[in-house]
Amino acid sequence: MLSKQEEQELQRIVKATSERVDVVRRAKALLAVAGGQSFAGAARQAGLKSGYGASKLAKRFNEYGLEVLTIAVGRGRKLTYTSQQQALILAEVQREPDRKADQTATWSLMLLRQALRKKALPHISTETIRQVLHESGYSYQQNRTWCHTGYALRQRKSGTVRVYDPQTPEKKRWIEQAYEQAEAAGLVQLNEDEAGPYATRPQPGTSWQAEGHPKLQPQDYQRNGGAKLMTLLRPATGEVWAKGVTSVTNVVLHAWLKAQLWEVLAEIEKKQPRETLPPESQRPLYAQWETWLGHPSRNPSLPPLRILLVWDNLAGHLTPNLLEWLFEHGIMPLYTPLGGSWLNMAESVQRIIVRRALSGQYPQTQQQIIDWLEQTVTGWNEHPTPFVWNGKRRERRKRAKLRRLAGSGAATRICNSIAS
Repeated sequence: MLSKQEEQELQRIVKATSERVDVVRRAKALLAVAGGQSFAGAARQAGLKSGYGASKLAKRFNEYGLEVLTIAVGRGRKLTYTSQQQALILAEVQREPDRKADQTATWSLMLLRQALRKKALPHISTETIRQVLHESGYSYQQNRTWCHTGYALRQRKSGTVRVYDPQTPEKKRWIEQAYEQAEAAGLVQLNEDEAGPYATRPQPGTSWQAEGHPKLQPQDYQRNGGAKLMTLLRPATGEVWAKGVTSVTNVVLHAWLKAQLWEVLAEIEKKQPRETLPPESQRPLYAQWETWLGHPSRNPSLPPLRILLVWDNLAGHLTPNLLEWLFEHGIMPLYTPLGGSWLNMAESVQRIIVRRALSGQYPQTQQQIIDWLEQTVTGWNEHPTPFVWNGKRRERRKRAKLRRLAGSGAATRICNSIAS
């Protein structure tokens, strides 16, 4: 009979993609036996050779617990390479390669093998290198761009300077509170952004094709301009309002944005007319102007707050006429800090829409790009996906950093030794 903790650990191992195959098979067999299957059936399900092996595994589990998932000391294939040789492999991967001597700027398994064979390991294989790196916590990862939130490089008369937005912590805190609290307080939280431009040229991408018959794109093409996508997202529902344009001037953007916000306000008014709202002081804390302004409203004629709008610091977003219109209609704008585009969830949905619409395609006119983008948005809205800030993945990453204490529910994030 499995305890709850043992069952959870076995389930985790079965679902893990980085566990050894033999460990996963043993976990599957134990879960199958605990689920009432025969030893032979559990062996078949887990990929073991016989029911006898599954019965021995269950017997050892009853004696030693989860320790039976790993091979006992002294069993299994002996290590081919010593700890000093494994240290040499790790030292090599940590060394920055020389383009002339190593023929590369970043290591691959083949080039690591080539470099190690020149040194002290003439018969080493790529599989051995991979196993040593994997066991030491290395994995083959794609490089990512990284921005230091709040900082940006700007060109001045004196040259390139690094500027800082002093309101970065405050803006970040406001935006995170908007994502986590606005909808619960009865407000509608929206994100706005502009994506593009996307040029009339063959777009990179991947697709399923018959083997030996890849999709071919022309090498030569003619540039016929590009298109952009204006996007308004409601993360709580995943609904997207978007329009493709050839340019995003203030005249185009402001007119479209006001029209979309009018529609959202009209829908809000249908569900909860302004007359039914309680006085400002009696509304939830995150539905009051003072919470987001940081001070009591200086304009007593402001309507009730209905929408929180997260967007970037585009110059057109700071236009006095537009800001005045937003406040007159109960809309509070929240600006992302410098280098803080990751705080705007509209950028996330834009990457999804653009990839689905243009990946591997060859648009030849601006209108064709606009049509494809808008058609994809229409399809998205048929079955929209809500966006959640601090969702399940972030919680899993937090749990992975916890150090469990003696199998109990207590944990610590600091991996120092614990006083006895």
